[in-house]
Amino acid sequence: MNADGAAIGPTGAQRVSVPFGIPGEEALVEIVRGGVRPEGKILTLLRKSPQTAVPRCRHFGVCGGCQWQHLSYEAQLEYKTYLVREQLTPVLDGAAAQIRPAIGAAPWEYRSRLQAAFGMRGDKVVAGYYAAAEDLRIINVRECPIQHTENVRAFTAARDVLAGLDWPVYDHVSRRGLIRGIIAQTAFATGEVMVVLSASREIPDRMALVRAMRERIPALVSLMLSVQPRHTPELLGRLSLLWGRAHLEDEIAGVHVRLYARAATPPNPRALPVWLEAISAALSPSASDFVVDTACEEGLVPLALAPRVRRVVGIAPDREAMHHAWENARLNGVDNCVFYTRAPAGVLAKLVSRGERVDAAIVTARGGPVPPALLAGIAEAGARRLVCAGSSLSLLAADLRAAREAGFNVRSVQPVDLLPQTSKVHCVVSLDRNG
Repeated sequence: MNADGAAIGPTGAQRVSVPFGIPGEEALVEIVRGGVRPEGKILTLLRKSPQTAVPRCRHFGVCGGCQWQHLSYEAQLEYKTYLVREQLTPVLDGAAAQIRPAIGAAPWEYRSRLQAAFGMRGDKVVAGYYAAAEDLRIINVRECPIQHTENVRAFTAARDVLAGLDWPVYDHVSRRGLIRGIIAQTAFATGEVMVVLSASREIPDRMALVRAMRERIPALVSLMLSVQPRHTPELLGRLSLLWGRAHLEDEIAGVHVRLYARAATPPNPRALPVWLEAISAALSPSASDFVVDTACEEGLVPLALAPRVRRVVGIAPDREAMHHAWENARLNGVDNCVFYTRAPAGVLAKLVSRGERVDAAIVTARGGPVPPALLAGIAEAGARRLVCAGSSLSLLAADLRAAREAGFNVRSVQPVDLLPQTSKVHCVVSLDRNG
């Protein structure tokens, strides 16, 4: 398997990428793309793999989302472990034994957030996900077995409501129209639902939308409008509250959290306890520890660690996330967490200037590798233990090289499956420093 989720088949000197294939199968394959990265399409399957599973979704193979519904979940975990070993073993000086088998939970109905685009098919309004090909073709989604059922109900109701209102749908070619897409979000612990309508400009009748949505979505507690005038697939722009409150109340791994329209945590509440426990196990925390999380988003990781350590400092990416982190700390009655928003290296320098000694730190790549200066700063602050976390194996490999330069050595790598039915894999890497 490759990182894109396709199987690799040799033909002569070439290695051909074959979507929806499984290692060990034999098939007649048509080469549909040549060049340095040839791709094939299965025409006839000659020998089937015992790891095959029957896809649950009617849109599988057309939708650009799930690539691995044709694999049993045990096989998915096996191949995710393989991908991690393939990409990270060179960074570990060949010590593949440090990489543990991937772990996960709840492979179906696990997603707490659904994002769909609107389009036109003739004179009919369609809404759903983009097709696998990069042609902006929208699949009119009728089911999504990886989504929470309330998300699917809310999405279906919203599509019907907007079709009935007869507002023009945004067209990416002409750049005209109003309705761009919809985001539905469900709190797993409470069943509360949020819907965000994305439009290119202000909508003509807010109250008509509010009335129709409230009638069709019984669990609705939040209805938001996102005005996104730019020519982009991104649905979130300037947010305003149309009805209800601007957040959902939820609980994740025993932590009371508020979920907002701008998602800050991976959309899999059922597997997040596994992720948080992997981070805690990698840190090996003690009651006397002072821990710094350099990319804490809205505070979930610091709040989950708070009962096990003396103090946690979380560094949020922006002021809004920092305020939400403080809010979540108050909701949980946690008083040993402090949150900042600024360059993490600056926060570390400030802590050192106050005479603080950091025992352990967590770093997470966000859009690029963790700056080597930050890893060096963590070492200078006295940290003996480090956790590198992330979902990009290439970024994680760069982070581990930089961490080694800063004096840290890898103890273990724990792959965690937060996105079942896809080839995406998250990792928690435990490191320590001697001397």
